[in-house]
Amino acid sequence: MDRRKFLKSTALTAASVASLGITPANGKKRTVTEKVNTRLDVKGRIIEPSRSIPVVDGADVVVVGGGPARFAASIAAAREGCDVLLLERGYFIGGLFTGCDVTLLNNMYSPTPDGRVQAVFGLCDELCRRLDSHKMLAWAGTPPNVDTEATKYFMERMCVEAGVRILYGVQAAQVSMSGDRIDAVIMETKSGRVAVNAKFVIDCSGDGDILEWCAEDYYEYKYDISSMWRVGNVGNVRFGSATPNEGVRTGHLGDGVKDVDGLDIYVLTRAQIELREQMWQQVQELRQKPESGGAYLVSSPSVVGVRTTRVLNSVFNVTVGGAAEGVSYPDVIGFTGSDSTIEWKGEKIPGVKRKIWQVPYRSLVPRRVNNLLVAGRCFGFEQGLRYDAREVGTCIMTGEAAGAAAANALANRCSVRDVDVTVLQATLRSHGVKLDW
Repeated sequence: MDRRKFLKSTALTAASVASLGITPANGKKRTVTEKVNTRLDVKGRIIEPSRSIPVVDGADVVVVGGGPARFAASIAAAREGCDVLLLERGYFIGGLFTGCDVTLLNNMYSPTPDGRVQAVFGLCDELCRRLDSHKMLAWAGTPPNVDTEATKYFMERMCVEAGVRILYGVQAAQVSMSGDRIDAVIMETKSGRVAVNAKFVIDCSGDGDILEWCAEDYYEYKYDISSMWRVGNVGNVRFGSATPNEGVRTGHLGDGVKDVDGLDIYVLTRAQIELREQMWQQVQELRQKPESGGAYLVSSPSVVGVRTTRVLNSVFNVTVGGAAEGVSYPDVIGFTGSDSTIEWKGEKIPGVKRKIWQVPYRSLVPRRVNNLLVAGRCFGFEQGLRYDAREVGTCIMTGEAAGAAAANALANRCSVRDVDVTVLQATLRSHGVKLDW
């Protein structure tokens, strides 16, 4: 069986949802009297009049979100000749990586008894080389530690240089579908509620927003919400991790607010307030230490540190066993590091004893929608991998593969499930991605 047939045969099909116009998660066409569901306590209902939404743009590939996966997906597709439109609600590239001061580029490397070994290459490696050339990269153990402001700059420059068109300040709000294809992404913006047409969409929203609106199957994984932040003038106090900037260190609140729903706006608000208070108090404690140089808060996160929410139930979800045992997949699109402890067969395996693990293309592929791919922390994986699967290195790797796959599907006018994996792998290798170990 060739790899194209292999992918197609593993896809589970569902009944087509025939619809023109806006299609919410229940798969039915929305009318003005339809009740929109929410996880929040409902105090009443209002009826919103129907609206004619202007289409203001369109692209071969529309990438939703601006985090590490979106950065990589956009560049990978653009470098293959696609017209790419990146939609980001904030005003910078990097998502939690840069906006939440997550300066550690985790899972690009794996710890070993002798040090570390690189697992993620391609665009992740290219970004690090740029940062290093400007002395904006430091080592604080296994992963490299970056300067977040420099990372915002270079991520944006790399997108612009690749020809990616960026739209900041836009919040994806819904999709319009015809059958099993997305026609357009609808957005709330300062210019009003508008839409952009799309031939292919890559959901890099982190929370799997697009896949829910498309009525794709998914899991919800609760996890801790935490924060990292930067402190200056720490002096000789042992605190956090080194950064490329002299006298500035990165702090981490660890578990933060434990095991909560990262899709609940009340929970997110409470978490942000609690975490900011914890950061402030820790800095004040540092200031009181005689060996401190007069510590001060350099930056606090501009976004809440949500770790995991919706995760795609993909054509094939990466298993804990597959990661623990280093399973090889015929449709591999990259490796990722293993710097966390996982449980397998009743044993806790620390990162230093784990194998670098593969991610197959099938884990980015939905079961029904024909022109949607999912990358970043919402691609398909078992809950036991929620630490590794959401890390920056893994997000960049899956994003790069999704962008290259969308370009392949566009060129061949085929469904994402019919992408020729052999050609996709050749493209990724040409980008410097390592697929053999």
